[in-house]
Amino acid sequence: MSNNPNNNSKKLEIKKQTPWFSTSELLEYLGITSEDLDLQLKYLTKNIHYRYEKDGDPQSQVLWRVDLIDELLCLPIPPLEREAMLKAINNHITCNE
Repeated sequence: MSNNPNNNSKKLEIKKQTPWFSTSELLEYLGITSEDLDLQLKYLTKNIHYRYEKDGDPQSQVLWRVDLIDELLCLPIPPLEREAMLKAINNHITCNE
Protein backbone atom coordinates (compact mmCIF):
# COMPACT_ATOMS: atom_id res chain seq x y z
CA MET A 1 0.00 0.00 0.00
CA SER A 2 1.42 3.36 -1.03
CA ASN A 3 1.31 6.55 1.01
CA ASN A 4 1.83 8.67 -2.07
CA PRO A 5 0.38 12.14 -1.32
CA ASN A 6 -0.52 12.57 -5.00
CA ASN A 7 -3.00 9.68 -4.76
CA ASN A 8 -4.83 11.39 -1.87
CA SER A 9 -5.00 14.73 -3.67
CA LYS A 10 -6.44 13.04 -6.77
CA LYS A 11 -9.16 11.41 -4.65
CA LEU A 12 -10.06 14.78 -3.10
CA GLU A 13 -10.13 16.40 -6.52
CA ILE A 14 -12.56 13.76 -7.79
CA LYS A 15 -14.85 14.31 -4.79
CA LYS A 16 -14.94 18.08 -5.44
CA GLN A 17 -16.13 17.51 -9.00
CA THR A 18 -19.13 15.37 -8.08
CA PRO A 19 -22.25 16.20 -10.08
CA TRP A 20 -24.54 15.36 -7.12
CA PHE A 21 -26.01 18.19 -5.02
CA SER A 22 -28.19 18.43 -1.93
CA THR A 23 -31.89 19.25 -2.08
CA SER A 24 -31.32 22.77 -0.73
CA GLU A 25 -28.69 23.41 -3.42
CA LEU A 26 -31.05 22.12 -6.11
CA LEU A 27 -33.94 24.28 -4.90
CA GLU A 28 -31.75 27.36 -4.68
CA TYR A 29 -30.30 26.80 -8.15
CA LEU A 30 -33.67 26.19 -9.81
CA GLY A 31 -35.38 28.93 -7.79
CA ILE A 32 -38.27 26.67 -6.82
CA THR A 33 -39.84 25.46 -3.59
CA SER A 34 -39.90 21.90 -2.29
CA GLU A 35 -43.59 21.79 -3.25
CA ASP A 36 -42.66 22.69 -6.83
CA LEU A 37 -40.04 19.95 -6.79
CA ASP A 38 -42.62 17.43 -5.55
CA LEU A 39 -44.80 18.29 -8.56
CA GLN A 40 -41.88 17.62 -10.92
CA LEU A 41 -40.88 14.26 -9.38
CA LYS A 42 -42.99 12.36 -11.90
CA TYR A 43 -40.50 13.43 -14.59
CA LEU A 44 -37.42 12.38 -12.63
CA THR A 45 -35.85 8.93 -12.55
CA LYS A 46 -34.16 7.42 -9.50
CA ASN A 47 -30.40 6.80 -9.97
CA ILE A 48 -30.37 9.13 -12.97
CA HIS A 49 -31.78 12.41 -11.68
CA TYR A 50 -31.62 11.62 -7.96
CA ARG A 51 -30.32 8.99 -5.56
CA TYR A 52 -30.02 8.37 -1.85
CA GLU A 53 -26.72 9.32 -0.25
CA LYS A 54 -26.63 5.88 1.40
CA ASP A 55 -27.72 3.46 -1.29
CA GLY A 56 -30.88 1.60 -0.32
CA ASP A 57 -31.60 3.82 2.70
CA PRO A 58 -34.62 6.05 1.93
CA GLN A 59 -34.03 7.85 5.24
CA SER A 60 -30.67 9.20 4.02
CA GLN A 61 -30.22 12.51 2.24
CA VAL A 62 -31.40 12.71 -1.37
CA LEU A 63 -28.75 13.85 -3.85
CA TRP A 64 -29.64 15.41 -7.19
CA ARG A 65 -28.03 15.75 -10.63
CA VAL A 66 -28.71 19.44 -11.14
CA ASP A 67 -27.42 19.48 -14.70
CA LEU A 68 -29.70 16.64 -15.85
CA ILE A 69 -32.73 18.05 -14.03
CA ASP A 70 -32.16 21.50 -15.48
CA GLU A 71 -31.84 20.01 -18.95
CA LEU A 72 -35.03 17.98 -18.51
CA LEU A 73 -37.20 20.72 -17.02
CA CYS A 74 -35.71 23.62 -19.03
CA LEU A 75 -36.69 26.07 -16.32
CA PRO A 76 -35.62 29.68 -16.92
CA ILE A 77 -32.51 30.24 -14.79
CA PRO A 78 -30.86 33.65 -14.35
CA PRO A 79 -27.62 33.70 -16.39
CA LEU A 80 -25.30 34.37 -13.43
CA GLU A 81 -26.73 31.44 -11.46
CA ARG A 82 -26.48 29.19 -14.50
CA GLU A 83 -22.84 30.18 -15.04
CA ALA A 84 -21.98 29.56 -11.38
CA MET A 85 -23.57 26.10 -11.39
CA LEU A 86 -21.88 25.20 -14.66
CA LYS A 87 -18.54 26.05 -13.15
CA ALA A 88 -19.40 24.04 -10.03
CA ILE A 89 -20.28 20.86 -11.87
CA ASN A 90 -17.83 21.33 -14.78
CA ASN A 91 -20.46 20.18 -17.26
CA HIS A 92 -22.39 21.73 -20.16
CA ILE A 93 -26.15 22.22 -20.11
CA THR A 94 -27.70 21.71 -23.53
CA CYS A 95 -31.12 23.19 -22.84
CA ASN A 96 -31.81 26.16 -25.13
CA GLU A 97 -34.22 28.84 -24.07
